Amino acid sequence: MNSFARKKLIREYYSKRSKDYDRQKSRTWKSSQGFGNEVFDELLTALKGFRNRLLLEVGVGSGRNAYPLLEKVKPQLIGLDLSKEMLKHAKTKMSSLKDCLDLILADGEHLPFVNHAFDALICMSTMHYFASPARVLQRFRNALKENGTLVYGDLTVHETDNQGFFEGLERTLSKVHTRYYKPSQIKTLIEKQGFHFSKMKTVAYRKTYSALMEDKGQYFRVTPETLHKYIGGANAESKEQYALTSTEMTLFYTVITTKKEN
Repeated sequence: MNSFARKKLIREYYSKRSKDYDRQKSRTWKSSQGFGNEVFDELLTALKGFRNRLLLEVGVGSGRNAYPLLEKVKPQLIGLDLSKEMLKHAKTKMSSLKDCLDLILADGEHLPFVNHAFDALICMSTMHYFASPARVLQRFRNALKENGTLVYGDLTVHETDNQGFFEGLERTLSKVHTRYYKPSQIKTLIEKQGFHFSKMKTVAYRKTYSALMEDKGQYFRVTPETLHKYIGGANAESKEQYALTSTEMTLFYTVITTKKEN
């Protein structure tokens, strides 16, 4: 699939999903079944002391991260997203914070900013949409000031999954992602693009197959039977890695904090 077609599908996906996005995400973010405050606490720790400093969030979506950051850290924040509908939700949600927020409809693979503009850049649950993460990370680096902070977060493959089970699962559910990485792989990729590693945390959480269908599969006309057929074909190693049962599995979310090397 070429870049234009993929981005069109991404826009369509989030256009349809935007109405229920926060409700769907609440099953994972800040929930007992998901990962509570663990992921957001990593963001807060990484950005502590950034009051009034300029932050860019690539893939701001509905403002799920931006809103509490603005309340707790109080930076100046620019939120960029490819989906007009998601930005509308973010604008409504954060209307009381408009003096310290700008929302921009743009492509995270082609940042519309001058170099060395930002004190920090956040990219959460977005990297898997980019055709060339290495090239995007270079652009992120260019956008940051000297010693600028990059916080990455995304679903990651189990560190010992060498059979491609998780990638196969995502290809079964979705048509828009490019690829996911193991924690060690994405850490190495980020470091190779000129960032100094500070901290990494991987959080394991449970996800039901019905939630996977509601979050992804239904938007791409995947049937529950198709998903269960894929899950049922997992080998013993994959079943152990992802703790597969008849109704749910374990997924992994990794947050990495780095600083721009100069």
